[in-house]
Amino acid sequence: KFGNNVLYVIGGSSLKNSGKWDEIESRMQKNNTSFSSISVYGEPTPKFVDDAVTKFRNHEIDVIVGIGGGSVIDAGKAISAMLPKKDSIKNYLEGVGIKTHDGKKIPYIAVPTTSGTGSEATKNAVITEVGIEGFKKSLRHDNLIPNYTVIDPELVLSCPNSVSASCGMDAFTQLLEAFVSLKANLITDTFAMSGMKKMKDAIIPVCNEKKSDINLRSAMAYGALLSGIVLAN
Repeated sequence: KFGNNVLYVIGGSSLKNSGKWDEIESRMQKNNTSFSSISVYGEPTPKFVDDAVTKFRNHEIDVIVGIGGGSVIDAGKAISAMLPKKDSIKNYLEGVGIKTHDGKKIPYIAVPTTSGTGSEATKNAVITEVGIEGFKKSLRHDNLIPNYTVIDPELVLSCPNSVSASCGMDAFTQLLEAFVSLKANLITDTFAMSGMKKMKDAIIPVCNEKKSDINLRSAMAYGALLSGIVLAN
């Protein structure tokens, strides 16, 4: 739909270690699809985003696919938003820059491999600057919500228990925050309650004896997705 020149934004090692990346590369080659990739190590920084944009600006990228946890999804979202621009992402960050993003972007597809941040359904990308004058700020626009999100619970099966636990509680907390928010409405309350019910029955067993239970993994993925939806609304 978007074209045949794809930029993949992936994590540092987990996707490659799982063997999934080899499958993706093989399918891209069989379909004669042109593709590039860039790896994200930790939370995306302004420099990382700016460097990625500089590297791929003239590659005529048709679509960006982010495959990973919240930091990877946010990095892909930020690169998607900044490829059409000619200046630094810092100029558009809330509380840092003085510009407002206009929402123009390269089409973006989010494929989460954790069940936690809900970034696959939100309108912002969190960017972190480290150091004495560091910050953690958002690039935000309604149009930054991914064009498509692919939820595949099988991608989460290899998550370590510690990651499953922290991400699960992240999602549950976001659902609870949305539910008690003064800005809550009937729709967000309905989604939040549905997500919390799924998460409360899944987190503990997934982090213990039922790590590979696809139904419980699906429940957590569902809850994480809803946590992003209610945060965005």
